[in-house]
Amino acid sequence: MRRSPVIGQRRARGFTLLEAIVALVVFSMGAFALYGWLSTNIITLERIRDRQEVEAAMHSALDMVRRTNPMEVAAGQRQAGNLMVTWTSAPLTPPKPSVDQSGWPGFYSVGLYEATVRVLRDGEELQVFHVRQIGWKQVRAGGDS
Repeated sequence: MRRSPVIGQRRARGFTLLEAIVALVVFSMGAFALYGWLSTNIITLERIRDRQEVEAAMHSALDMVRRTNPMEVAAGQRQAGNLMVTWTSAPLTPPKPSVDQSGWPGFYSVGLYEATVRVLRDGEELQVFHVRQIGWKQVRAGGDS
């Protein structure tokens, strides 16, 4: 009697349990790495968004302070929505008479001021920064009428 070649050999059909476990482990390792990468990217995007909000608040605060004459209003505060901007200004140079382009005395006395600006949102301090700006005061009447 002739033996069939199949009887002595084992036929491999499908996956064995060990192969399935190895495949699941490899897949899980890849999934964990992908999850970590996505988590890091989401955290980074949240930080960027928060920083953009702070930058926008700082630009608004700077605009508010720039519209103020520190020689007339040395300190103050303004509310804009949920933003509170407070500032204090101190002179860096004593006021001096201005001079026009032709060298004649101008109508204003000017001085350089440094303002310390605090930006708060809902009572929480977002940023503190310093800005230098010119203060002015009219000291002579204009000749044009």
